Amino acid sequence: MALGGKMSLPYFPLYADDFEADTAHLTLAEDGAYNRLLRLCWRSPGCKIPADEDWVFRKLRARTNEEKETVRIVLDEFFATRSGKIFNNRLLEIWKDSKIKHQRRVVAGSKGGRSKSLKTKEPKASKTTSNAAAMPKQPEPEPEPKIREDTSVSSLSSGNDAQPVGEIASAVFDYNEAAAACGWPRVQKISAARRSSLAARLNEAGGIVGWRAALAKARASPLCNGENDRGWIVNFDFLIRQSSFAKLIEGNYDQRSRSNFKTPNTDPTSDAIAIAARSRRPSGPDRVRG
Repeated sequence: MALGGKMSLPYFPLYADDFEADTAHLTLAEDGAYNRLLRLCWRSPGCKIPADEDWVFRKLRARTNEEKETVRIVLDEFFATRSGKIFNNRLLEIWKDSKIKHQRRVVAGSKGGRSKSLKTKEPKASKTTSNAAAMPKQPEPEPEPKIREDTSVSSLSSGNDAQPVGEIASAVFDYNEAAAACGWPRVQKISAARRSSLAARLNEAGGIVGWRAALAKARASPLCNGENDRGWIVNFDFLIRQSSFAKLIEGNYDQRSRSNFKTPNTDPTSDAIAIAARSRRPSGPDRVRG
């Protein structure tokens, strides 16, 4: 049962390779907190939970200050907050898709049940009326057509995203070039969620120029290329996530030296991204104020 007494969808799919690619940098405690948060969202109405820290801590059974800080780290990296609710964008999309498919199965099953009921209630033909016309048979419901989204990288030649498709395709091509040079996992499929996240990061970075500058920072970062205690390397989903992309362009993953603590940060790559992003922002009365 879902929280609040409403029946929930009984399970959600876990794509092991994608999940591991997104979470390989987490500690054991952070990974556990992330899994608990996903389950809590899935069982909650609308796949969203209240934006109330005390409520979340109580539901996750996070009692110590260390456990609460672990939950905060995971919420900051993987979850969004809007209109007083916390949710995970990818899990929410999966939940919506699963709900639609579940409703279709319920409707199809209901039609099939009515069909069988009508058949059992049909009057049997009398032996003396052998020439009587047969009653028309209730048609069985046709199965829902399976619509498979073309998620291959080659499918980027067309689409209806607000972000220019040519820019999306160029960004993926540039990432795969960097991946080939650095040994990162290459992009094979572009889902709707990936396309949407990439479009958002392109807008934040000021377009393809800012994206390429961010890739250059990732290529130059030892931390992003396996020089860490877990041997973790950067991947596409990490780069298009809002929190990790912001940390990348702000220099959180830059190579550190003692001089970093003595002189102000004058990273020309960050400056280039900031200039490109400002040039894409609307001005005047149409500007959206955050």
